Amino acid sequence: MINKQAARWKKGTLTAFMLSAVMTVSACGGNEAAKEAPGASATSDSKPLEISILSIFYQKEPPAVDNAILKEAEKRTNTKLNITWVTPNNFGEKVNVTLASGDLPDLMLVTDTGNAAFRSMAKQGAFWDLTTMIKQYPNLSRFPDITYKNLMIEGKLYGIPRVRPTEGNAHPLVRADWLKKLNLTMPQTPDELYSVMKAFKENAPDGQKDTIGLSGYVNQNDMGQFGFIESVFTGASGKYKVKGDKLIDVTLEPEMRKSLEWFQNAFKDGLIPQDFALLKHNQAKDLVIAGKAGIFPDKPNQEPLFIKEISTMNPNAKPDMEWAPYMTGPQGKYASKGTGVFGMFVIPKKVPEAKVKKLLEFMNYGTSDEGHELASYGLKDINFKLQDGNYVVTEATLNDPSYQFLQNIFMKYDKYASVATAGLTPEQITRDKKLIDISEPVSIPSPTSSLISETNNKLGSDFNKKIQDMKTKVMMNKATLADWDTFVNELKADKNYMKILDEYNEAYRANSGAK
Repeated sequence: MINKQAARWKKGTLTAFMLSAVMTVSACGGNEAAKEAPGASATSDSKPLEISILSIFYQKEPPAVDNAILKEAEKRTNTKLNITWVTPNNFGEKVNVTLASGDLPDLMLVTDTGNAAFRSMAKQGAFWDLTTMIKQYPNLSRFPDITYKNLMIEGKLYGIPRVRPTEGNAHPLVRADWLKKLNLTMPQTPDELYSVMKAFKENAPDGQKDTIGLSGYVNQNDMGQFGFIESVFTGASGKYKVKGDKLIDVTLEPEMRKSLEWFQNAFKDGLIPQDFALLKHNQAKDLVIAGKAGIFPDKPNQEPLFIKEISTMNPNAKPDMEWAPYMTGPQGKYASKGTGVFGMFVIPKKVPEAKVKKLLEFMNYGTSDEGHELASYGLKDINFKLQDGNYVVTEATLNDPSYQFLQNIFMKYDKYASVATAGLTPEQITRDKKLIDISEPVSIPSPTSSLISETNNKLGSDFNKKIQDMKTKVMMNKATLADWDTFVNELKADKNYMKILDEYNEAYRANSGAK
């Protein structure tokens, strides 16, 4: 079954993307949205509830304080929102600083729920335990079991999940029009990907000087947007994988070395940005938008953004973007399976219980069909119209650099939530949903998502920074693969580092190896 689907994927390309004043997309609930009880509403004559929030944002810009969608969210929920928006590159640092200060907002997003400071504070009672309380809110209680399981700390839930689908994660998005122009097929292995990257650089299909193959960046403590390529080599979603009846740390395995050799060669051949270690998320994306790179690992919902912005930058281009549902590496077929969640919004214990319930009402509204529609599409007759069951989004709306900002806070669960619902035709949406179905049977979850290692909580971040620093040096040829071998041997000899693996294995056995 998968082979047949994969064959169809390989042959398939995006249909022509026609930019016009409106773009049609499949409706997700349409006018039925209002039928679902939203939880919070603006029907009360009471004074708006003031809510302070710390959240991440992935858009080019955060919304202005007078943004119409933001104001509508306030109106519908009878709130006054004071939101601090932080870029992905600086978010972890901002959370740590905020936790250390003790001056926490009413709702604070914590994306790294393994954060040692956060977990310690949670167990000490710094945040509200919502395990029982959240069940009273119908939309929040509909999240998949895996979402809650992966957030539990000693059996307790200390935040409102930021729910995410498990499928449709950051895989290579490839300029399919470049593939067609150069008579190439969609790459399905690291070697094929390398060949395509090299062809993109040598032929510069958009005619841009200094064209590269793959754009991306690394973070302080992980491989950032390059992480998927690394995982294709290791066959692991993250640092750990199951081998036999136990967990192994893939940092110490030969496949990690092979991935670094691949990146080292790609850097030497000029196939990835020479300043990748300094790039931020949007800067790496901009290389693709400018026609200087043909591949960027991301979710399929980024296809229309790339298509539209590439067309804006180069009116002569006819860009197509295609998402790879999986790749085959040394360990076999690999696709990334998400945890069903990306962090959670915690509520500090200083917030009175009455307000906690109001905050839960607010977030319950955000996971309703109506709240989802507002976050995903905006305002009817202003940002979109419904025509024959399809959302029609205006070009002006899609040109808004903060469009869909509210999705960083409001998100309902949907298996296909990572498929674009604005800027693609119904046929393209159907195609991408099929690609999600193709990736699902071979997607691999992280085996440590719900496991605890106290040593990792205390020392893991420092180790991860050291590991990533060495990876970056090797990738940039500032350190050799022999240096990496020496580094790995040092990690194996480090009792604290190996204790992390031992503790994860102990927790894994306690869970009977089950996820």
